[in-house]
Amino acid sequence: MFLAMLISLLPISAGAQELTSMEPLISHHTRLMLFAPHPDDVTLGAGGLIQRVLAAGGKVKVVYMTNGDGFPDGVQMEYHLTRPPRKDFNRYGRLRQKEARHALATLGVKARNLVFLGFPDGGLQNLSVKSCTPHRPYRSPFTGNVRPVVFDNVIIPHTDYCAKDVREELEREIVYFKPTLVMTTGPGDQHPDHEATLHFLEQALAHLAAHHSPVHPRLLTFLIHYNGWPLDQEKGAGTGLEPPIGFSVHGIRWISFPLTPLETATKREAILKFHSQMLIMGRFLLGFARSNELFMAGK
Repeated sequence: MFLAMLISLLPISAGAQELTSMEPLISHHTRLMLFAPHPDDVTLGAGGLIQRVLAAGGKVKVVYMTNGDGFPDGVQMEYHLTRPPRKDFNRYGRLRQKEARHALATLGVKARNLVFLGFPDGGLQNLSVKSCTPHRPYRSPFTGNVRPVVFDNVIIPHTDYCAKDVREELEREIVYFKPTLVMTTGPGDQHPDHEATLHFLEQALAHLAAHHSPVHPRLLTFLIHYNGWPLDQEKGAGTGLEPPIGFSVHGIRWISFPLTPLETATKREAILKFHSQMLIMGRFLLGFARSNELFMAGK
């Protein structure tokens, strides 16, 4: 009852007034495309929705912006090194790709429907606010790379760590898949890579619309990082998520998406596939294995 009252008080954007439930968006016609800043984000934010769309006969594709290779604490713990060299950050990225494949397979997504773009973990915000030239792209301080290292995906030739190249990659994936619904991390998320991913996705959608693309997906978002949320409202396994206390973004509406016990259990199983992250923040990850998921419409 409290959650319903809270939602009713939140501002509603004009484009999202009609959407009060996810169910109208889910059918065998649904083409759900998710953009993940890091390998674990879409499992945490939308692992239940992914299952529901696939169960309805819809299609799901996941695009990973980074390999999650810019995480010094994780690399140090995984390889027992105090000062890991660049090659170990790249090796860590391959490990996190492998974990993502296992997690999404648990949710029912085929490996062919996963795309790893290989942009710089910890550097997406730099790309979004700084210009670069073909001769001076951004260089990752972790891996030393200046362009994507893609292990098994074909990318646009000559792609560098530049904002224009990020947008073009996203546009290419959107046009190819033709989603009806796109999702990523939302406004107000406190991780810079998450904020930048939304920025790049909005840019790509706007650019496609300006060029009269026939693809017009609905954009929804989910929250991952905000202060101590969701652990600050932990009440035991299977309890529901509520919007974070103090979270305020003008023009958004929260949508609570109830999960079945099986969907929650399967999502928890998928989260556990991220072994490298469970070592460091397992309690935080499992905080998303609840009886519902929360999405944001509008901005």
